[in-house]
Parts: sequence; C-alpha cells; structure tokens
Amino acid sequence: MSESVRVLRIGTNEYAATVHEGQDTTHHTVTISPAFLEDLMLPDTDTALVAEESIRYLLDRQPGVAIPAEVDLDRLSHEDDNIVAELRERLTT
Repeated sequence: MSESVRVLRIGTNEYAATVHEGQDTTHHTVTISPAFLEDLMLPDTDTALVAEESIRYLLDRQPGVAIPAEVDLDRLSHEDDNIVAELRERLTT
C-alpha cells in the first residue's frame, strides 16, 4: 500500500507527522532527544528527515493506525535495537 508522510516542526526536535495510508490518515508527534541524535552519529542531518524516516521505518513494520500518537525516539531505541542502525543507513543513502 502506498503511503505519504509529512512532517512539520512544532518545537525544538519535535515534529508533527501526518501519515496518509490508503483511506486512513493518522497523526503522530515525534520527539528526538539530543542523546538519540548523538547515537545516530550524523551531526549535520536535518532533524525533520530523522523524524520522517523514523515514521517510514515504523510504517515498514506496521500500519499507520498501529503507530502510537507519541513517538519518542529515545524510548523507541531502547525497545528496538535496529532503529538507530537502520535510520543511519536510510539517512546516508
């Protein structure tokens, strides 16, 4: 299924993400901690791209309706050992 992801900065390292997936539209807030950015080891990466690729990473594993409204990437990285490496790869290719 085709989806579109749009992110909008709403604060320092905080983004509102809207996902359109088929008939469904979901809304999420993505929070990116300084520690998470440090773990990525990509100092010049646009945080909006980090937020967008994080949502796309989650969409590869579950439908948008299953993604929590609040996505804290620091907490997610403690629950999912693959996210940091996967995002690093996505953001450098």
